[in-house]
Amino acid sequence: MALSRAIRVTLMTLLGLILFWVLLSIFWAPPHLIATTPYPVDQTPATRNLDYQDITIPSGDLLLEGWWIPASQPIADLIFVHGAGSNRISQYIGSLDFYRTLHELNVSVVTMDIRNHGNSPVTDGTLRMGLAEWPDVVASAQWLDQHHPSNRPLILLGASMGGSTVIHAMKNELEADAIILLDPLLDVLDSTMEVGEVETSFPPLLFSIAARAAIYRYGLPHGETSPLAMAKTLDLPILLMQDWEDPVTRSPFAAELANNNPSVILARVPTTSVEEACLDGKEEWGTHVAAHPCRPDWTRETVAAFVQSVVNKAPNS
Repeated sequence: MALSRAIRVTLMTLLGLILFWVLLSIFWAPPHLIATTPYPVDQTPATRNLDYQDITIPSGDLLLEGWWIPASQPIADLIFVHGAGSNRISQYIGSLDFYRTLHELNVSVVTMDIRNHGNSPVTDGTLRMGLAEWPDVVASAQWLDQHHPSNRPLILLGASMGGSTVIHAMKNELEADAIILLDPLLDVLDSTMEVGEVETSFPPLLFSIAARAAIYRYGLPHGETSPLAMAKTLDLPILLMQDWEDPVTRSPFAAELANNNPSVILARVPTTSVEEACLDGKEEWGTHVAAHPCRPDWTRETVAAFVQSVVNKAPNS
């Protein structure tokens, strides 16, 4: 009898905890999953001996802060789009060093803090996984056309959520000659669950309800409107640089994109050990978008070959 009562109490306690977690996941967690805090930009390309210009990019009623980093003898122009919770000097991406690499490859760069990030205006302080951010990419292309018109190929580079943002921009009729994706956000549900694990060390399955609730409440891209589904239909050269051990934007989705779009060149980032100095301070984020900090020579060679192939195919080459 006492044992039976103990079992009932245990079951009721477990059911109570499950109900509490479900309610927490549905009503409390979603806004926290998409909230972001802007980190100010406190370095410039001058720290990498690069000439640059501070620019302001109109995007609707917003004025985005950014840089124009011209190459001496440019062969292409590139719009560089950072990821969620980051800015144009992301240490995870190694953005400033990446700009230096692109400059040495004779590529001029436009880079900006997308809305709710860096020094750009805060709208609602949320992440929409490319759904609300893509106009900032279009605005950057318009700024480039207005201030530095040319016949050079235009390349878009998106890292993490920046990849989803670039994909959304292309599906909204932005014209470009090629795309570079670095560990792109392709599946919002999966990545949101994985971020939950990265931030808390709890298993990602525990964040399934919260992630689905966030997608439903905020209309985040999913299913037929997911970045993966849209990227499968893009018809232009795409270099997809994917770290196979990325804990956030996982490799199965990159492989699926490459298998379903013949325009995609899948470049697997060489393996990086968790003990390497290039990952210091990243903790559970691990090798996410770490190709340039950890494998700079490989990244340079891979990007250089792709850019040259795009230039060679350009009508005015």
